[in-house]
This record gives sequence, C-alpha cells and structure tokens, in this order.
Amino acid sequence: MTGPTDILLPQVISLLKAMEPVFRSFGVDYYLAGALARDVHLSAHEKFSAKRRTKDVDIAVLLDAEEKFYQIKEALVRTGDFEERVNKPIKLIYRGETEVDLLPFGEIENEDRELFLTRHALLVMDMSGFREVYPFVNTVEIESGVSLNVCSLEGLILLKLIAHHDNPSRTKDITDIEHLLKVYFELNSHEIYTDNFSVMEMYSTVTNNYLDLVSARVIGRKIGLMLKDYAKTGERIKAILSSRPVPAWLAMLDGMNES
Repeated sequence: MTGPTDILLPQVISLLKAMEPVFRSFGVDYYLAGALARDVHLSAHEKFSAKRRTKDVDIAVLLDAEEKFYQIKEALVRTGDFEERVNKPIKLIYRGETEVDLLPFGEIENEDRELFLTRHALLVMDMSGFREVYPFVNTVEIESGVSLNVCSLEGLILLKLIAHHDNPSRTKDITDIEHLLKVYFELNSHEIYTDNFSVMEMYSTVTNNYLDLVSARVIGRKIGLMLKDYAKTGERIKAILSSRPVPAWLAMLDGMNES
C-alpha cells in the first residue's frame, strides 16, 4: 500500500521540513495545495497513486499584510536553502531544483478577494476559495512524527473550479476535476456509507455513472458547507456548475443546494 511518504520525493519532504520552522517563527498557518495535495490524497489507494512524482510545490499561507509576506520570504532565503526568482514574487527555488509557490491568502486580500504584491514586480491574483477551504484542511503524516495540513479533495475541486473560471485555457483543471469525481467513491466509501448513505438512494444503480453522481452530490454538499459564510463565492460556484450542464456537475450543484 502506498502513502504520502511514497508519493513525496525526498527533496520535497526536505523542503517542507525546512519551511516549517520559519512559518512557525512567524506564527502563521499554511497548507499544501495544488498537484502535490491531489497526489497526497490519491496515494491513499495504490490504484490511484501518481506514477510520476511532482516536484512543484504550492503552499497557501494565511497572512494579514503584504510586508509579512516579504519578511517570510527573506527569512526562507536566509536559511541558505531557498533563492528568489527574479520578477516572480511568489516563487522560490529550493536547493537549486525544486520550485515552490507561496500563495498568500486571508486579510492580505483586498475586498475583491485579490492579492496585490507591489515590490519588484506587480502581481495580481484572485485568491477566492483559499480562505474558504482553509478550515476544512486534512492533517496528513508525511513522515514519522511529521504532519502537514493538506487541502481536502473537495477543497481542491473548489479551487480548480475557480481557477478554470478565471482562465478557461487551463483545461487541465477540468480533467483533474473529472478524474477526482471518478476516484472519489473508492477513496471515501466508508464515509459515504456512514454519513451520506441517503445519497446512494437518490440515483438508479443501473446508471453507468452511478458512483460519479453519488460522489458529485456528496462533494457538492461539502463545498456548500465550506461556503455557507461566503455567499458571493457560493453564488459564483453555482453559476460555474450551472454553465456546464452535465450530470455530475449538476449533481454537485444539487448537493450545494442541500447544504
């Protein structure tokens, strides 16, 4: 059986361990997002474990001010393990080979949920979703005695819906969402049987995509819970799902409306 220790490259584990004391010294919370978070979840089942281990690391960092972001970056560089990338303010390189993106969210955002970084090169990013998924992260042991907060599968789907809406050319986001819908039931069958058995009775078992529909509705319910205090983001996600009227996406929408 595979697990996070198997799916994370040694240099990625080393990178995460090098960052942790710096984040702790500033008293900031953070979680793993992106492709690496996806692969950590998929590694729970050997059949779905990624064949190629990614070296790109996305870390979402809860911050209240732009200046603190720069202070954290400078502290990481001072360790000697990280170097900055010119004109790429969120990116660092770990020991010359592993890229890490620091994704600030929280009070650092403006009222439109955008991140503005103004030093060296102007960067503007839509950070919608990062704050919403933060309370629902999963804690995963990546090495004996070493744990890491990882964005949940439902949170990853939420972030991918927003990312594709912001940039429709990112077709990989749609591919990833469809894949996660396909594997979700096997990864979460115990929880579905225990907490969402009623969903299994909502669809005909002879339907070819029965498990996809069950999974999508459960995911929609969880996304709805994430967004219960974020009405604007909730309406945005519902509009995104409505714009792609395929059964699984509409099942997610139904699940959101039940939350």
